[in-house]
Amino acid sequence: MPQFPVALFFINNGQLNAGRDLVYTIQFWYLDKSGVEGEFEQEVISDQHQIANDIIMALRQDRTISVDTNIRWDAISEKFEDYLSGVTLTFNISATGQFNNCDFPI
Repeated sequence: MPQFPVALFFINNGQLNAGRDLVYTIQFWYLDKSGVEGEFEQEVISDQHQIANDIIMALRQDRTISVDTNIRWDAISEKFEDYLSGVTLTFNISATGQFNNCDFPI
């Protein structure tokens, strides 16, 4: 059984650019329980937004990848077994792939 808060990501798609550039489009979800009837919804969204911001800043410190400069985020609130709130965002991460002719089957 998952414990909250939850951070999920999905690599939805990507592209191979000229040269060895690999681009991955990734969707992130940051969720937490927001109380009975969503009573703490705004506080939870604020907390999850800050967590998302911290992770993006950490990714931008990695000089081996490039992260989009403008990232849109959306607040979400849903009721499943519990009331959940948080943020979702989608952005691109670019990296340079390592191509070695020995990797290519001939």
